[in-house]
Amino acid sequence: MLAEQQHRALGLFPTRRHPEADGAPERELRQRLQAVVLDGATPDERTAGLIALIHAAKLHRLACPDVPRKQVADRMAEVASGQWAAESVRAAIRDVQAVMAAVAVAASVTAGS
Repeated sequence: MLAEQQHRALGLFPTRRHPEADGAPERELRQRLQAVVLDGATPDERTAGLIALIHAAKLHRLACPDVPRKQVADRMAEVASGQWAAESVRAAIRDVQAVMAAVAVAASVTAGS
């Protein structure tokens, strides 16, 4: 699905890129997501898990960029309810945000001393 391209930036620094080689898997995934989220289809287990992760990470715009967020979020919340992955991701994101806030406070207190 990905191709590897190697070259040198400024003629000095080796870099690697991995552009998409075949867009078919992404198109198929987007079709499945839209069928469930926009058309009300019943999701299979994998699609429901993916929707739960997207919803927990609040990446609604990436999944359905041309649809109002509220419409997408409501349907994703419905599909995500009861999915263990959604709760785990939501808790992990909350914990990371709390740590980042604590680091910011500690840095500002240290800078002010």
